[in-house]
Amino acid sequence: MTVLATSLRTRRKGLFSRHRAIPLGEDILLARHGDRIHRFAHDRRNRRTVAVLVDGTTDHAPNAIAPAITPAERLSLQLHDFRNDLAPVTKQDLRVLGWATAAWAVASAVFIAFVVAVGMASGPEIFSQASALYSAY
Repeated sequence: MTVLATSLRTRRKGLFSRHRAIPLGEDILLARHGDRIHRFAHDRRNRRTVAVLVDGTTDHAPNAIAPAITPAERLSLQLHDFRNDLAPVTKQDLRVLGWATAAWAVASAVFIAFVVAVGMASGPEIFSQASALYSAY
């Protein structure tokens, strides 16, 4: 068995893996300062990694490539794109979908009304006969 095969066999993925992913900020700081880094600290509130250097100074780098966007900001951008016809779904598409939904709702209401009318017109004797036919009742 080769060394490569044994390392692949013992490597685990998932929540309890042995190898953790290095945050992006650590890579950036290692590229900037190299072996002059004394220790790392993670500033979770500001989403960045802080490096304390050997001489006592600090430097920081973001842990994300793009700045984080909140769901409210994302919705605002999507609505802006929709209003200006930049979104993949146009107003005409939504209009056609709305008419199709309304037609389906009307057809469903008519069918339900028909079933209820037939059930009320048949009377309770039909239900007693049907229950006598089926032993599961």
